[in-house]
Amino acid sequence: MDFYDRLFPLLRGLVLWLVLLPLAAAIVLPWLGRFARRAALYTAIVHVLLTAAVVFGAVIVLDERGLNLRENTRELSFQIFQPDFVPGDPGLHGVMNGSTYRTKWTLLSLTDQPAFEPGTGGKMYRAGPRIQFYLGVDGLNLWLVALSSLMMLPALLVSWDAGSECPGPYYGWLFLLQGGAIGAFLSFDVILFYAFFELTLIPSYFLIAGWGTGSDRRDAARKFFLYTLAGSLLTLIGIIGVVLANPDPFSGHYTFSLPDLMRNFQYHMRDAHADLMVQGKPETLANRHAIQFWLFAALVVGFLVKAPVWPFHTWLPAAYREAPLGVTILLSALLAKLGVYGMVRFVLALTPDAALAYGLPVIGTLAAIGIIYGALCAFAQRDIKLMIAYGSISHLGFLVLGLFAMNAEGIAGASLHMVNHGVATGAMFALLAFFIDRYRTTDMRAFGGLMGRYPKFAFLAFVISFASIGLPGLNNYVSEMLMLAGLVDARNAGAPGMGLAAVGAVSIFLGAWYVLTMLQRVFFNPHREPARLGSTAGDLTKHETYVLGGLAALCLFLGLFPQKLLTPLRADAALLGTLADSARERVQG
Repeated sequence: MDFYDRLFPLLRGLVLWLVLLPLAAAIVLPWLGRFARRAALYTAIVHVLLTAAVVFGAVIVLDERGLNLRENTRELSFQIFQPDFVPGDPGLHGVMNGSTYRTKWTLLSLTDQPAFEPGTGGKMYRAGPRIQFYLGVDGLNLWLVALSSLMMLPALLVSWDAGSECPGPYYGWLFLLQGGAIGAFLSFDVILFYAFFELTLIPSYFLIAGWGTGSDRRDAARKFFLYTLAGSLLTLIGIIGVVLANPDPFSGHYTFSLPDLMRNFQYHMRDAHADLMVQGKPETLANRHAIQFWLFAALVVGFLVKAPVWPFHTWLPAAYREAPLGVTILLSALLAKLGVYGMVRFVLALTPDAALAYGLPVIGTLAAIGIIYGALCAFAQRDIKLMIAYGSISHLGFLVLGLFAMNAEGIAGASLHMVNHGVATGAMFALLAFFIDRYRTTDMRAFGGLMGRYPKFAFLAFVISFASIGLPGLNNYVSEMLMLAGLVDARNAGAPGMGLAAVGAVSIFLGAWYVLTMLQRVFFNPHREPARLGSTAGDLTKHETYVLGGLAALCLFLGLFPQKLLTPLRADAALLGTLADSARERVQG
């Protein structure tokens, strides 16, 4: 007990600093002038060390806590998220970890509301809805936080000279982007989530518009901002609707706590189902399903814009093309995952009946179209950066397919693939720094036969490219197989399941098609290279070896030891799978 009593308060403080450190760096770095770059690098290293400490502690306790959670929620018939290491947790004395999985830190308390408390014989006054600084770690966000911390290092190193004219503001905006993403991943208050979710738009806009590499950077930044802002407003409508549709069943009070909203939702659905089965009144359940449909539509469209999935993807190619390379790494590794993560936290948890009815038939169809469209567009590109951008659309479509399989295998595979795709695609963009530093171009038509000239770079480029296409033994393979297993589940029989599983399998082939074509043109065709415009010469430099070698090694580690990541997230993936099974029972009933 002494070990847990010391561990949990420490980890609560570290979780808080995972958000505060990037936000503090965003404020301080713009004032450091020429010292900002090294200060940014040291800050990123410190953040990785803090994250490693949180991951180490979480891996120790999450599996055991997950098993206990499964037993408790099964007995109570409620499936709710119970985040660990919550800053501001009041704690319980005499309990092993002393956790209540709640926080007492309130940012804003709205007006008090009178409520009748059952069993008291009178009215009692409780605080009205509160916006809380409610952060925590569970299996669904642990590895995304680790990804957000780790990918900051290659983002800094590959763009070491991108902000040379005014490095302080450039690196300040980068850390603000990282802080917003981590805050959104850790948030369990829906308003706090939305605040961090929106915060990521501001640094992204200024980084693309101010430090972009093309002549259309301001237009690309404006399109990115307006397009994703429109999607975010739909998300806000859906979040407010979820809060209003799921008041406390006893007091009638509203809450912004995600676990409380999940509990309230299941109370209301259980009562509506009881009205149908016991009293023969289908109206209540029909009304709840109608409300779910509109909430599902608002939430999922907003998150699909952020993801992005066809046809909501049109901001992505221009933004990825015009952004500095380090910013593109963060956009692909972090921001694209925020949309999918929002679907995991909100759509599957709070609108499971609608997600079951419309997920694969409607959203899955859009994702399948995006898989084929993105792959064909990627093959047609001659700029390697655009090829990776369109390929990302195809991969994200596959991710959404796995998510809406609505079972533990598909959800676990999609959760793992968010991390794997972030590492592999970020590494693919990091490869482009080699061409930009030497030739100032990423047009594959300008290159050929580079295998003999740059053997070390070619080796790492092949490892990272093979990871991107899902070669067995590398990271993407495991998560793609899990998502396919979820899609071919007998509960998803018929065209919505098997047909979309076939499209997912085809996406792996198409990914190999355009990536291997690029490798052939750049490394194996007759030797051709443009005039050298950069100051870097020869094969990989020391810092390039560290960046690309580290990312390639990470792809290999995640491919050989995927269970290290799957074990902590399996309980929360199973929790969402149980919610989906309850929705299936209501539909069948």
